[in-house]
Amino acid sequence: MIVTGYILSGLGLFIVFWGNVGMIILPDTLTRFHAGTKCGATGSLTVFIGLILIADGIGFAIKLIALAIITLVTSPLIAHILGLSYLKFREYTARRP
Repeated sequence: MIVTGYILSGLGLFIVFWGNVGMIILPDTLTRFHAGTKCGATGSLTVFIGLILIADGIGFAIKLIALAIITLVTSPLIAHILGLSYLKFREYTARRP
């Protein structure tokens, strides 16, 4: 169980790393948001699952589950709000003389 937890944590860190690389190399702002959100949420969830498997007590595992739920709810929501504000800003600057 502990080895599986370490493997999942390492896999999650690997996913987050490539999401950060994608945010650096992708050309457009919206695709950067997409890479950061998807890889960040997926990698974080994988790390949380790995840490839950490694956790000593049930209290710590419940806290990790709560953090995973908060991450899965807020990460796509924040990227959506930032994407909308970027599109509105792009519209506003296109209309200015």
